[in-house]
Amino acid sequence: MATATIAKDDEKTTTEADMRHQKAAEIISSSVKWSAAGGIVPVPYLDLLAIGAVQIQMVRKIAAAYGQDADEQNLKAVITSLLGTLAPAAVSTSLLGASVKLIPFSGTLIGSAGMATFAAASTYAIGKIFVRHFEGGGSMLDFSVDAIKKDLQEEFSSARAK
Repeated sequence: MATATIAKDDEKTTTEADMRHQKAAEIISSSVKWSAAGGIVPVPYLDLLAIGAVQIQMVRKIAAAYGQDADEQNLKAVITSLLGTLAPAAVSTSLLGASVKLIPFSGTLIGSAGMATFAAASTYAIGKIFVRHFEGGGSMLDFSVDAIKKDLQEEFSSARAK
């Protein structure tokens, strides 16, 4: 009888974990699309603000799915640090993309394509890192940018290659 109870408890826990994981995957997927759309904003540097806003909201939603609280001020600093970790790819792509948009018409098209790619890949990578952190029992309080730098860069490279 005790074995049956344990099996049901394990099944319930697995189902809850699967549901949280599925919810997080949906949040990431939606955020990647919104972030890519933010990357094509034709106004130079406004695209960077749009991408950052999408990423902050994504992490807040992922945190909520895992029962965590994430305040916006703390997340701004964390997202900025994470994007800084993706340098030089982040800096070169985002600044070049934003700067190229200053060139009428063709610059806007070229810059937007580059920024959309960067936005999608960085958003995906950041989302995956937070899901992994929360699924490992982590919280916002013990999240360390230094501890995940290598994983973030690998996720970013993998997403850019897709």
